[in-house]
Amino acid sequence: MDRLEALYSALEHEADTQQQQRDTERQARTALESENARLRDALAQLEQQAASAVTADADAHQRALAEAERALAAERHEREQLAEQLAAARQTLQEQQAQLNAVNEALLARDAQLRELVEQAEQASAPQPSANVEAGLTAQQEAQAERLASERLNVSQPVAAAQTAAAADSSEAQAPQAQVPQEQEARQQNEVAQDEAPQAQQASRPEAAPSPHALLKQWYKRYPDTFFKGHTRPLKIGIHIELLENEPWDDKLVRRALAGYVHLPRYLKAVRAGTQRVDLSGQSVGAVTEDEARHARQQLDELTRQQKAREEQATDQRISHKLSELMTKHRP
Repeated sequence: MDRLEALYSALEHEADTQQQQRDTERQARTALESENARLRDALAQLEQQAASAVTADADAHQRALAEAERALAAERHEREQLAEQLAAARQTLQEQQAQLNAVNEALLARDAQLRELVEQAEQASAPQPSANVEAGLTAQQEAQAERLASERLNVSQPVAAAQTAAAADSSEAQAPQAQVPQEQEARQQNEVAQDEAPQAQQASRPEAAPSPHALLKQWYKRYPDTFFKGHTRPLKIGIHIELLENEPWDDKLVRRALAGYVHLPRYLKAVRAGTQRVDLSGQSVGAVTEDEARHARQQLDELTRQQKAREEQATDQRISHKLSELMTKHRP
C-alpha cells in the first residue's frame, strides 16, 4: 500500500512537472508570438517609410531635372541672343572697317598730292621764281596739309568709337595692358618730318600759321621739359590754357597740335596711376588718377586693335595678290 502511494505521488509529481513545463512553453510561445507581431508591425512601418522616401526622392529628382532643363533652355536662349548681337556687331565693324579703308585710300591720295606739291615747290625753287608764285604755292601746300590733318583727326575718332562699342558687345571685360604699337609713333614722326620743308619756307613769313605737326615740332624745342621725344611724362590738366597764353595761335590750332601729342602711344603708355604731371616749366602739378590711367589703357588697347586689324588686312591683301598672280601664271 505504501508502495502504491509512493508511486502515485511520484506520478503526480511528474505530472505537475510536465504541466509546469507545458505552462512555461506556452508562456514562451505567447511571448514569441507577441515579439513576432511587434517585429511584423515594425517591418511594415519600415517598408512604408522606405516607400515614402523613394517616392519623395523620385519627386525631388524630377523637380531638380525640370529646373535643370529650364536653366539649360534659358542659357541656350541667352547664347543665341549673344550670338545674334555678336553677328550684328561684326557686321557693323566690317562696315566701319570698309569706311575706314575708303578714308585711308583717300588720305593716301591726299598724301600723294601733298608730296607732289612739295616736289613741285622744290623744283620751282631751283630757278628762283618770283615771290608771288612762291607765296601762292606755299599757301596751297599749307592748305593741303591743314585739310589732311583735319580729316585724319575727324575721321579716326568716330571709327575708333564704333570699333570700341562693337568690341565691348562681343568681348569680355577688361583687356590687359597692350604693348605700344610702334607704327603709329613712326607715322607721327614721318608726318613731322614731312612738315619740315613747309616749315623752312614759313620761317621767312612769321605771320603764317604752321600746321599742327609743325607747331608740335616747335614745342619740342621751345618746351623741352614738358614735351618729350623719348621718356615721356603726362601733361598738366588744362595745359592748353597755358599754351594759349604763351602761343600766338588760335585755340583750334593749339588743341589739334596738343591732340597729336597726347594720342601718341608712348604718351598713353606714360599715363600711369600715381605718375606726376608737368606744366610748361616742367614742374610737377599733380598725379594721374586711376580713372585717367584706365582711360589711357583703353586708348592703347584701341590703337593695338586697329594696328592688328591693319596688319591682318595687309596680310589678306598680300595673300590675295599672290593667289591672283599664281592663277594668272598657271592659266592656260
